[in-house]
Amino acid sequence: MSEADMSNKGLAARVRELANRDGQTVAADHVSVRRWLDGTRPKAATQNYIALALGAKLGRRVDLAEIGFNGGIQAVGPDATEHGAEYPPSADAAVDLMSQLTAADLEDQPALVRSQWAHEATPGIITGYMFGDSLHVADADELRRGGGAAASAIRATAANLMDLDFKYGGGHVRKMLLFYFKTEITPLLQGAHSGPERRDLFSAAAEVAQLLGWSAYDAGRHGAAQRYFVQGLRLAREAQDHVLGGRLLANLSHQANYLGRFNDAVQFARAAQGSTIAKATPAVTSMFLAMEARALASSGQAREFARVMHEAERFFSQHVPDDEPPWISYFNAEELAGEAAHGFRDLMQPEKARLYAARAIAPHDTPPRTRAFIGMVSAAGALTNGDLEEAVDLAVDAVDLAGPLQSSRYVRYLTDFHAQLATLHAKDPRTRLFVERVMRHYPEIDLGTAVLLTRVA
Repeated sequence: MSEADMSNKGLAARVRELANRDGQTVAADHVSVRRWLDGTRPKAATQNYIALALGAKLGRRVDLAEIGFNGGIQAVGPDATEHGAEYPPSADAAVDLMSQLTAADLEDQPALVRSQWAHEATPGIITGYMFGDSLHVADADELRRGGGAAASAIRATAANLMDLDFKYGGGHVRKMLLFYFKTEITPLLQGAHSGPERRDLFSAAAEVAQLLGWSAYDAGRHGAAQRYFVQGLRLAREAQDHVLGGRLLANLSHQANYLGRFNDAVQFARAAQGSTIAKATPAVTSMFLAMEARALASSGQAREFARVMHEAERFFSQHVPDDEPPWISYFNAEELAGEAAHGFRDLMQPEKARLYAARAIAPHDTPPRTRAFIGMVSAAGALTNGDLEEAVDLAVDAVDLAGPLQSSRYVRYLTDFHAQLATLHAKDPRTRLFVERVMRHYPEIDLGTAVLLTRVA
C-alpha cells in the first residue's frame, strides 16, 4: 500500500468498485483494511480484488502471497493476461482468459495497454486451432436450434454495437463491449448447458470476442486485439462453428498485414480458407481470399495478388445473398472493390487504385467510416500519380466526412498521407491546407512526427 501510495480508505473504495463492476458486493471500509493489515484474512474473492487494486495502481503483477495471503496461488494483476496471445488448451481456459482480459482492459491496466502483437505466436495459433482437437462441425441448422433466448440476445446486442462501430469507430463502443462481455456473457459461459445450447452460446460469445478484437484494433490496442481474436477463435472451436473460426483467422490476417507482418497475414488468410473448405459460402470465401490478396500486395507480389484477387471476384460472383450468413452482408461488391483498391495502392499502381476506389463507394449505402478510408486511398493514389490538387481535395473531403471518428487506423491513413505529401510538396500551400483541416478535427495528432497522443492511442 505504501509503494502504491494508497490509503486505507482509498484501497477500500477501489476494492468496492472492482467488486461492483463484476456484480459482486464487498463491504469494505477503512476499518476493514485496518483489520486486514492486522492479520484478519478476508474471503478469497476479496483477496483477489485487493491484489487487483494494488496491481493496477502499481502497474505490475501482485501475487496473493506478496500481500500476506500465503495460501493463494493465483497471480492477479496486469500480467494475468500475458498468455492471452497463445491458443488455449481448453474452452474453459479461454473463458477465464476472456474474463481476465476484459477486466484488465476496463481498468486500462498498463501491461495490457502497452502490449504489442506477439508475432511468435502465429504458428501455435494456426496449428492449435486446426489440429488441436476433433474436426467435428455442427451444421448451421444445429447451431440455430440450440441456444434459445440467451444466444439470440447476445447476437442482437452485438449487431447493434457493430452498427455503432461502423458509424463512429471502435473507440466509441469499446467500453460498452467490454462491460457487456464481462458482466453478461462470461457468467453464461461458465454455466451448465446442454450440448446444442452450449455450442450456440459459445458461437454467439465468439462473435462478440471478434467485435472486441476489432474495436481494440481500431483503437490502436494491438496486443489486446490479438488476444481477443485468439481467445474468440477457441470459443468458436468449442462451438464447432468453423466458418466463424475462419472469420477470426481472417481478422488476424487483416491486423497482421496492417502491422507489417505480411507473411503472418498470408498464413492466417490461407488457414481461414483451409479450415472452411466445403463449409464457407461464396461471399465468405471471397472475403478470405481478399485478405490473402491484400497481404500479397503489401509484400510486393503483384502477380500473386492479381491471381488471388481474381479468385475472390470469381467466388463473389457466385454468391446468393439469401444463402449467406447475416454477418457477411457488409462484404458487398463495394467492399471487395475497396480491398482491391488498397492492394493496388500498396503496389504503387495509382490508376487502378483510383478506379477501384471509385467502385468502392455506394453513395447511399456505404458507411461514413468506410467512405473516409476509401477517400484516403483515393487521395494516396492521386498523389502518387502527381495530381496534387485532386489528392488534397480528396483527403480534405475524407477528413471532413470522418468527423469524430475514433479510429487509430484512420489516423494512420492521415499521417501516412501527410508524410508522403510533406516529402513531395513541403512548402506548397495545399499541404498547409491539409494540415489545418486535420488539426481542426484531430488536434491531438502531431503531424510533424506522426505520433498519436494519449487520447487517440
